[in-house]
Amino acid sequence: MKCLVLISVLVILSQCSAKSVKIHRRHQLNHHLGHVKPETRVIGGVDSPTGFAPYQVSIMNTFGEHVCGGSIIAPQWILTAAHCMEWPIQYLKIVTGTVDYTRPGAEYLVDGSKIHCSHDKPAYHNDIALIHTAKPIVYDDLTQPIKLASKGSLPKVGDKLTLTGWGSTKTWGRYSTQLQKIDLNYIDHDNCQSRVRNANWLSEGHVCTFTQEGEGSCHGDSGGPLVDANQTLVGVVNWGEACAIGYPDVFGSVAYYHDWIEQMMTDAGTAC
Repeated sequence: MKCLVLISVLVILSQCSAKSVKIHRRHQLNHHLGHVKPETRVIGGVDSPTGFAPYQVSIMNTFGEHVCGGSIIAPQWILTAAHCMEWPIQYLKIVTGTVDYTRPGAEYLVDGSKIHCSHDKPAYHNDIALIHTAKPIVYDDLTQPIKLASKGSLPKVGDKLTLTGWGSTKTWGRYSTQLQKIDLNYIDHDNCQSRVRNANWLSEGHVCTFTQEGEGSCHGDSGGPLVDANQTLVGVVNWGEACAIGYPDVFGSVAYYHDWIEQMMTDAGTAC
């Protein structure tokens, strides 16, 4: 009994110690349905088999919590959403090569990030960022980069686009440790603009999907990939009416930000 009491006390003390660490997070955008967490599971999806979406990563904090999704686009570069960068980079790590982020294929520390200087100017615009890993990511059967959509390109209306993520299966629900996947329909800008509650949050830098109520992204999917049938990255999860309640999901358009992304991966690329 004394041993159990001692163990309990040690556990409590370790939790208190962890919580006492001062972490100055960046200002975070308030969502229209509440405070946006950096963790944004796919609703209506299914478990991804081993090896599916080898470009998908989990951006985690060093306390072992899933923060956001992201995509490998080069040996030391991860593409994600700007609003995912709430945590200082010294408290972030990248998990690759797995469909279960609690069982990483590999982990990489973060040594830099580049956030779009016009993020959230105006609200919900330019929600895109890059993360730089301290060491090059090792490619294998379960870990591969994905090619970017070319500048100016757009899917065709009705095209099936695949969303993957570890987010919630319901609003404010628990995150899935098993990567979820779902095929969603691309809708054009005008259709999306007529369906969202606030068209001011939408810009030409966004692409949208909508299939039906009960299918779409949720908390924990933020920053994650939207991919077409040619295995091209067309979108980065930005925002939506959480979660899958009958409104479009909105993604940062990779084609629109193509030049920005390419420039930021060079020494000449400066960002905020």
